Amino acid sequence: MEQPVAIRYRWTADELLQSYRYHFRHICRPAFRFGLHFIFGVILAGGALMIISSGPNGKAPLPVAIGFLAVGIYWFAVRPFERRRVIRRQFAKSPSKDLEIEWRADSDKILAHSVLYHGEISWQAFTKLVRAPTGILIYQSEQFYNWFPRHAFASDAEFERFIGLAKSKVHRFHRVA
Repeated sequence: MEQPVAIRYRWTADELLQSYRYHFRHICRPAFRFGLHFIFGVILAGGALMIISSGPNGKAPLPVAIGFLAVGIYWFAVRPFERRRVIRRQFAKSPSKDLEIEWRADSDKILAHSVLYHGEISWQAFTKLVRAPTGILIYQSEQFYNWFPRHAFASDAEFERFIGLAKSKVHRFHRVA
């Protein structure tokens, strides 16, 4: 019988942020993300053009121009930092913060162990697997996933062995960049 794949790591705010980033990249496809950035870029440019074109005569409505600028600046400059701050604040309240987590995956099931919980999950409970450059997201539903960072595996060979095992058990497989 083959040895189970061991996955050990500390659950930190940085791990949560990284898993959330890849989860978001998976659920929000590149074309849609580009479209959102394009729309907010047009809003920002429109606000700047309104202010520039209004000149001393005040042809363009200044409150609208300032609103467009504020929305564009928020999207590109404030929102990324705010999202990280909110996630970190929520994580700070979590009882699972800074826990040492250990997973063991074999051909039948995955075992999870930490100070707060101990469980056994059958491979049939997982609906999809998402490979990211720095880890793996394994989903039990569209919004509930577990994050296995690449550094949590003993070696790259173990990481690849886990992916091979998971791909043979979970039918939907995706990649994100």
